Amino acid sequence: MGTGEARVADNLAWEIWIGSYAAADQVGITRLELNAATGELVKTAEYGGIENPSFLALNRSGTILYAVSETTETEGQPGGRMIAYPLDAATRKLAAGWERLTHGADPCHLMLDPEEKWLAVANYSGAAVTLYPLEEGGKPGEAMVRLRHTGSGPNPKRQEAPHPHAAVFGPEGGQYLFVPDLGLDHIMIYAQGEDGRDWTGHGAAALSPGDGPRHFAFHPDGGSGYVVGELSNTVTRFIYSEPGKLERKESLSTLPGGFTGESSCAEVAVSPNGRFVYVSNRGHDSIAIFRSDDSTGQLQAAGHVSTRGRYPRHFALTPDGQWLLAANRDTDNLVLFRIESETGLPIFQGIELPASKPVCVIVNGNRRGLSEKG
Repeated sequence: MGTGEARVADNLAWEIWIGSYAAADQVGITRLELNAATGELVKTAEYGGIENPSFLALNRSGTILYAVSETTETEGQPGGRMIAYPLDAATRKLAAGWERLTHGADPCHLMLDPEEKWLAVANYSGAAVTLYPLEEGGKPGEAMVRLRHTGSGPNPKRQEAPHPHAAVFGPEGGQYLFVPDLGLDHIMIYAQGEDGRDWTGHGAAALSPGDGPRHFAFHPDGGSGYVVGELSNTVTRFIYSEPGKLERKESLSTLPGGFTGESSCAEVAVSPNGRFVYVSNRGHDSIAIFRSDDSTGQLQAAGHVSTRGRYPRHFALTPDGQWLLAANRDTDNLVLFRIESETGLPIFQGIELPASKPVCVIVNGNRRGLSEKG
C-alpha cells in the first residue's frame, strides 16, 4: 500500500450505533466512530427520547435508523413501538422519527428484508411478529401483517408461552422469514404470498426440547444458518439447501468444559468470509469462537475470549471482518477487539468506552470519512 493509500485509509471510519436500556429522558441511542485502520473509538452523538431502544437496524444506504422501544405498553395502549429515524446525510444527526405500534409487548428484534420492502419486528412477550411495508426511501407504513404463535415448551419459567426472539429474512431476496421462538423450541418459517402482501406459515425447524432458540444468522453464502439456544448454551447448524427449508445438523456447547456457573447465550454472528461463527455467553461473559470446516461446513470449537465485562448481550463485527465490538450490559462498557485473521480469535486492543446498559451494536456497512469530532 502506498503512502497516499494509507493516508486515505486512516481517514475512513465505521459508523456504529448502540442501543441501550434507558428511560425516555436518558441516553438510549449512541453514535460512535471506529477508525477503520487504527481502531480509535470515539463517541460522536447521544440521543434520548425513546424508552429501551434495545435493538436497532439501518437500511442499506444508511439513511434511516430503525429502533424498537421494548415496553409492554405505549401511551396507555398495549404493546411497544417502533421508530424510524431519518439521518442527515452530512451531519448524521437523527431527525424526528415515524412511530408505529408493534401490536405486541416487549419488541426485542427487527430486520429489513434484502430488497427493503418489509420491516419485521419480533415481540418477545406478545407472541407475535409484526410486518410493516416500507415506502420508497424507507418510511414504514402501518402494520400490515401479524404472525401469531401459540404453544409452550418444557421450561416452566421461560417457556410458559411463545417468545419470538428474532425475525430473520432469508438470503434469497426476502421471500421467507425465519423466527426463532424461545418458548416453542422451533424456528418458525413463513413465506411471502404471490401477491407480495400476505405472509403464511411454511413450516418449522425443531430444536431440542429446552434449547430456547434466540437469534439466528445465515452464512454469507446462504447455504447454512446458525441458531443459539439461550437456555441450553448451544449453537446449532442448519443446512439451507432448499428455499424455505432448514435441515438440522450438529449442536455444540458454547461453554468450555468444566464450567459450572450460570450462563445463557445471546448473540450469534458469522465472519464475512464465512470461516468463523461467534456466540456471546452471558454469565461466562465471553465470546465463543467456532471454525467452519472448509469442505463440510461442520462447526468446530475454537476457543473463548473474555468480553472484559459482564453480561455481553450483543456484539457486532465490522463488514471487513477486522473488528468486533462487544456490549457488556451489566458493567456499562463497550470493548473493542481486533480479529486475528488466521485463528479468528478476537484480540483485546486496550480500547473501551463507557455506555449505560448497552444491549445492541450495529455497524453501518458504508465506511465514511472521519468527522471533525471523530
